[in-house]
Formats: sequence, structure tokens, C-alpha cells
Amino acid sequence: MRKARIAELIARDWIGLKIEVVNSPNDCEIGLKGEVVDETERTFKIMTEKGLKTVSKKGRSFRVEYEGKIVKVIGDLLAFRPEDRIMKGLMLIKKAKGVVL
Repeated sequence: MRKARIAELIARDWIGLKIEVVNSPNDCEIGLKGEVVDETERTFKIMTEKGLKTVSKKGRSFRVEYEGKIVKVIGDLLAFRPEDRIMKGLMLIKKAKGVVL
């Protein structure tokens, strides 16, 4: 996946995306999957088959389906307030496309 596409994924709102926890210091979280229904600076709230689960972003890796592809994202890249992460992501996109701020 191109650098600009990865920046777009990081910059976007994750509510509504289907994700799976693929790496976590908490073994009980590995394999947890569902739809993101809410997001804070430090957590995702994921609606799973067994109900609503809250998962920390830091120290975890997530598998997400984006534009028909499965992408692995390190949670530490997402551990910002969503609105701040979107702005940082937009700056990365512009940088990847050669636009300097």
C-alpha cells in the first residue's frame, strides 16, 4: 500500500471500520474482532459478537479492512485524540504528495 494511502487510513475516522486485534500484551484481546463504534484518545470501543469491548490502542496491533485490502496497523500510531490524528494524517498525506506546509 502506498505511503499516501496509509496516511489516509491513519487520518480517517475509524468508527464503522471492521478491525481485529492481532497483537496485544493481554492474550484475551488477541483475535477480538468487530466494528468500531466509538473511539477516544487511548481506546477503541468494538462491537463484537459477544457485546461491546473496550480495547487500548497502545501496545496493540490491529488488522483492518480498508479499500478492499487487509492492512495491519500499529495501535501506537493511532493513540491520539481522533481530531488531532486526522490533522496529523492530513499533513502526512500532503507531505507524501509533495505538498509542503
